[in-house]
Amino acid sequence: MNRDEPQGPHGGHDGLGELGERRLAVMTNWAFFGSFGLCFTLSGFSAADLLAGLFGFALLAAAFGAHVIINHLFGTRFSKGEVALGFIAFIVSVLGFVLSWLVLPHFETVNIAIGLAGFSLLFACFLFYLVAHHGVRGSIDMLDRVRKR
Repeated sequence: MNRDEPQGPHGGHDGLGELGERRLAVMTNWAFFGSFGLCFTLSGFSAADLLAGLFGFALLAAAFGAHVIINHLFGTRFSKGEVALGFIAFIVSVLGFVLSWLVLPHFETVNIAIGLAGFSLLFACFLFYLVAHHGVRGSIDMLDRVRKR
């Protein structure tokens, strides 16, 4: 191998390439914003602290927004695995929240507010992404195609 000749797509030697760089950016984004968001959200629920819980959900929304920006910068979309993981994590979280609300006798009103506001924020982020990426008409047509199946 000639060390003087560029090897990677950006002129570097043994570079990660576009796909590797995108993966690294996405993982770094979620490792930072996602971990802090989860910690603040859990702290908000355990201490019945509205500000901590909402800040945690805001960090999770920021992680999603940063992921959208990363996708735009690399000219990609969400992979099928990322979409599946996102939906599963959202559904499991919502079910856990609803079950906690129904089963736990001393589930604080603050915790209900944290959950409703936080999950509404994340759902609004999803709707904003659909409209921003596909346009209003494209989003409605996509949902209409799902309904007709």
